[in-house]
Amino acid sequence: MVEFAVCLPILILLAAGVIELGRAYSVGVATSDAANDGARYVAGKTSTNNGPGVTNLCSLVTADLASLTSNVSCATQVGHAPPFVAGTDYTKPAAGQAVVVVYCGTSANCAGGLFSLYQSEVDVGVYYGFNDLNLFGGLITIGGTGKDTSSW
Repeated sequence: MVEFAVCLPILILLAAGVIELGRAYSVGVATSDAANDGARYVAGKTSTNNGPGVTNLCSLVTADLASLTSNVSCATQVGHAPPFVAGTDYTKPAAGQAVVVVYCGTSANCAGGLFSLYQSEVDVGVYYGFNDLNLFGGLITIGGTGKDTSSW
């Protein structure tokens, strides 16, 4: 009984850690998928129409993250390619909040340029404030990024 009483807290902590690791992996995949979908979508300019723009990008990313959170801060446009820096380029997300950061290359509002064959880089970052059951005091942010090149 004494050995069991000594080992039980360690086993519970180990099980909680494994569960949290699984949750963190799931959040990481969701944010990465949302960023990739957003970058692919916003790079959708063709020779006959402009790209969908940042507002439509935010709608798509918000829909992708609906099972994760409804608190999505969309979208901070930055003037440089990644890496995006928390505190400088965007506000670090609170627990349960997602923040979307976009770099549209030479395009304004990710809607494309004047020339249909002009290559412009599109980078989308999605950062989520992971609520870790206060094992580390809520200090963890998990992010995903997506990058695409559009034929603008």
